[in-house]
Amino acid sequence: MTPLPKDEAKHRRIIQAAIQVFAEEGVSNGKIANIAKAAGIGKGTIYEYFRSKTEIFLAVFEYYFNKLLKGYEQLIREDLDPTRKIEKILDYTFDSLDEQLSNGSSPDWLIFLEIFLQGYRNEILGDGELLFSDTLRKMYTLFEPLLEEGITAGVFKSLETEHAIFILFAALDGIGLHYFINRNHYQKELLKTTIKEIILHGLLKTDSRKV
Repeated sequence: MTPLPKDEAKHRRIIQAAIQVFAEEGVSNGKIANIAKAAGIGKGTIYEYFRSKTEIFLAVFEYYFNKLLKGYEQLIREDLDPTRKIEKILDYTFDSLDEQLSNGSSPDWLIFLEIFLQGYRNEILGDGELLFSDTLRKMYTLFEPLLEEGITAGVFKSLETEHAIFILFAALDGIGLHYFINRNHYQKELLKTTIKEIILHGLLKTDSRKV
């Protein structure tokens, strides 16, 4: 467990400094001494808050995903019908990715991708404390009641919710990556509208389906 921080402001400053250093040097090459320098504190002070670079990486990982999950939780609690909630969740997910990826002068988009790569690497190799699948499971579990609500209300198709949520977020991850690579070729708001149309209504016209 990460030691409880003595100073929340300093704790946040270390995380922000780690984001900068990891973005510039990579997670593997980023040194605690450089994180301390970027945070404007002594190297020894880092160890008052984190026992290792791995703990710092975990804190950066939690910083991004807790922020994302908090936004999802707020949207799910809103007094809206299931369809409108899904629309707002799709907008929120895309806007969050766009915020991270679109500012080329910020280190955020670099570390955002690095976090995903390092998380997958740890998961596959069984190395480190980060279990990426556990974090994704928490996110999927958060959305299951929403899909079940829509199915019960007769708004959504009767699908197996766990697999439906997996497909939804796998699609959004892919959209985010492709948008990052080719974002100058697309109109953001039109792309968001098209995403919602395809995910909520599919590609086929209702009367074109064969039973």
